[in-house]
Order: sequence, then C-alpha cells, then structure tokens
Amino acid sequence: MLSHAALLIGSSLFINIADAIPRYDITRTCRAAVAMTSGSQGRTTENCVAGEETARKDLEKHWVTAPAGERTQCTGSGAVGGSHSYVELLVCLEMMRDSRLRREEEQAKAKPPTPGRKP
Repeated sequence: MLSHAALLIGSSLFINIADAIPRYDITRTCRAAVAMTSGSQGRTTENCVAGEETARKDLEKHWVTAPAGERTQCTGSGAVGGSHSYVELLVCLEMMRDSRLRREEEQAKAKPPTPGRKP
C-alpha cells in the first residue's frame, strides 16, 4: 500500500512539474556556449543570458496554450551537451505548433464538403 501511495504522490508531482516552465541554469548554459564558440561573432555570456531571459518571458506567455504532449517532448529534447536552453525550448514549441497547425489545415481541406452547403 505504501508503494501505491508513493506512486500517486510521485505522479501528482510529475504532473505539476510538467505544467510549469522548467528552471534552467542559463548562466552555466551560456558560459558553455560561449566557450564552445570561443567568443566568436561577439557572443558574450551577458548577451546570451539576456537572450535566454527574453525567451523565458516569451515562454511564460505561450506555455499554457501549448499541448502537454508538445511541452513534454520539447523539454525532453532541450538538453544539448548537458545544457538546457530556453531559446531552444521556445523554438521547439514554435515548430511543434506550426507543424500541428499545418496538419490541421491540411485535414480541414481534405474533409469532404458538408451536404447542402456550398463550398
């Protein structure tokens, strides 16, 4: 019985965590990104962090409208080289949304017209 209760508690924690925007250590991510590019193209840790903060603010606006499956898939694929990025998470969600909308448009076009209605 105890393991069943632990599973239920763990499940509710997972759902709550999945509903929230993940918390990333963007300073660490940015330091690693700048180190990988050797600071080429004028990239600094500071402007990287600023970009990540902007992406996080954009995520706050759009997170709740993204389907849970898309959020889960994008948060699971967000680690590149062990570092997480809000920019990458935002881009992933945007691509998932665009793909979903395109599929929905194609399905709507493929539906036969309703009898009695003019196209």
